Amino acid sequence: MSLAGRITLVTGASRGIGREVALGFARAGAHVVLAARDEARLAAVAGEIDAESATADVVPLDVSDISAVRNAIDGVVARHGRLDVLCNNAGISTARGHVADVAPEAFAGVQAVNLIGLFACCHAALPHMTAAGYGRIVNVSSGAAIMCNPGESAYATSKAAVNALTIAMAKEVEASNVLVNAMSPGSVKTDMNPTSDVPPSEAVPTAVWLAALPDGGPTGRFYRFMQELPMLPDIDLDWKSR
Repeated sequence: MSLAGRITLVTGASRGIGREVALGFARAGAHVVLAARDEARLAAVAGEIDAESATADVVPLDVSDISAVRNAIDGVVARHGRLDVLCNNAGISTARGHVADVAPEAFAGVQAVNLIGLFACCHAALPHMTAAGYGRIVNVSSGAAIMCNPGESAYATSKAAVNALTIAMAKEVEASNVLVNAMSPGSVKTDMNPTSDVPPSEAVPTAVWLAALPDGGPTGRFYRFMQELPMLPDIDLDWKSR
């Protein structure tokens, strides 16, 4: 799977899954634009990429700042001439607890990053991709979107919405050769999931594969380890009749 010559942008690239995906894109031949809030950590990741004779640049970015998102993506296109691949990885899980116990403001904060921030990135990138007649969008979702476990309503809602957005967006832009897919990285060890013993590098092959899809490849789908998953929860809509 080659990304040779591709201009790629990874949000949440300063640590965890985002860092590993950025390194994976660079090893596949891409130039990687690293975006996250922590500029010092981004610089460290850029140094790792440079040490492997690949190229990267750093864009400090809070995806919940919509105007900053627009400026960042327009800036990437101004510097490099295009944006081929967008990997929406930035995410938080800061409103754990049952619905009765989670403040609406905390719930909204999760949506602001995981859903609205992702939407803002797509909104800014799509005009450039459709004009170029090429684009690959990889939305990092989660199995939480399907499991909908108690105590994870804010996070699960955000990721289920990401899956729904992926489907709708894929249908809207398929004729422009822009492929939009979601992926679950699995239960890997990150700051949000410190008890796992699975390294975040396990997510890289799926992300690289989706970023490197050929023209006419799958779109509007949800993958884990390159195997397709159900996109939305299997909800029993007939429960009122029981």
